[in-house]
Amino acid sequence: MSLSNIINNTNGANGAAHDPLDSLLESVTASVHAFKTGRQERDRVAALKAAQELVRSLHQPKDNVYHLVYSPTQAMCVRMGIDLEIFTTLSKSTEPLSLKDLAAVKGANPLITERILRVLAGIGYVEEHDVHLYKATRMTQQMADRDSVAVVKFIYDYGMSTVAKIPEFLRSHNYQFVDGLTSGPWNYAMGHEEVIWNWFGADPERLDVSSSFMEADRGSRPSWVEWCSLPAQLVKTFDDTSKDVFMVDVAGGRGHDLRTFMDKFPDVKGNFILEDMGHVIEQSVEGLQAEKIAFDLFREQPIKGAHVYYMKFILHDWSDDQCHQILTRIGEAMRPGSKLIIEEFILPEKDCPMLSAMWDWEMMVFCNSLERSETHWTKVLSEAGFTAKFYYPPGDGQGIIEAELK
Repeated sequence: MSLSNIINNTNGANGAAHDPLDSLLESVTASVHAFKTGRQERDRVAALKAAQELVRSLHQPKDNVYHLVYSPTQAMCVRMGIDLEIFTTLSKSTEPLSLKDLAAVKGANPLITERILRVLAGIGYVEEHDVHLYKATRMTQQMADRDSVAVVKFIYDYGMSTVAKIPEFLRSHNYQFVDGLTSGPWNYAMGHEEVIWNWFGADPERLDVSSSFMEADRGSRPSWVEWCSLPAQLVKTFDDTSKDVFMVDVAGGRGHDLRTFMDKFPDVKGNFILEDMGHVIEQSVEGLQAEKIAFDLFREQPIKGAHVYYMKFILHDWSDDQCHQILTRIGEAMRPGSKLIIEEFILPEKDCPMLSAMWDWEMMVFCNSLERSETHWTKVLSEAGFTAKFYYPPGDGQGIIEAELK
């Protein structure tokens, strides 16, 4: 029976001429049709939001509460599924595998393994082909991907204990913001006094997970070089006969975003520079045709007069005061005509997408910092001597800020 028939039968049983479910169903149908017709990211996100509203309405209010508070169990079972190699094992198999086979991969107790698989099947991360017989789904395949594994490990292993402590932390400070990179919830929960980035860099496994997480943090959202008109304008306004620097990727990690830009615009003649901490750029992506420079965000910018300085998900790691210091250093290096391109979430004042709203809390978890609205970004940039123009992404992704010296 179709969803519309179920809803119509429910309405008939209640004797109601019109039910709020009718409006929700119409919204889902219309938004799904729009996405199927145009395949646009903004339509996909709208359809997803409408479907989620319909699901919430089909739950009783008490059930919504239960689903909310029990949801960490789902992430827990996915995390253990990684450890037990459930996803990689099923992804490689052309046939369904038994509970005994899956438990044997890491020598796990079959009853423990079954309890994990029960939840994974419930959320679609594996399929129950038959009793104690399992096969891969598209989410099984996704969780065999190294980037997705890094996302789960980064958030679960390094963040979840802090998430559990945030209410306690904020109560102890009367729900007031406590400034300082090492004064926030992560240091409070972990009992560390060091800067979190130094902590990641001190251990090869933590460093690899964190770097892989940074590469995966875009998810399936399109790169700015695909949806934004600005990259082509930057290329067009660059004197391509020059030997000057075209782009500096400031704190660019292993260079994945720089490589995306270079792949999109392979004919740019200027030089590309990747800057980050030394132990990060030592692991830069293979074959990256860029000069690599170890540097410190808070010290003098070593590359002067580049056409573009680009930062993705950097300033959201820092307080307004620290952003002022970083921006001042970049401003000192810019020449007339240089552009500072900032890729970050730009929070709307109303109807904030859940993705960026949750990212805002993750910034507090790890860096005692925050995401910012257009008004907030304008203030921070203006105080550092910049004017700003904003480009909004399709769907719920991060936006682009084009900044110039006043």
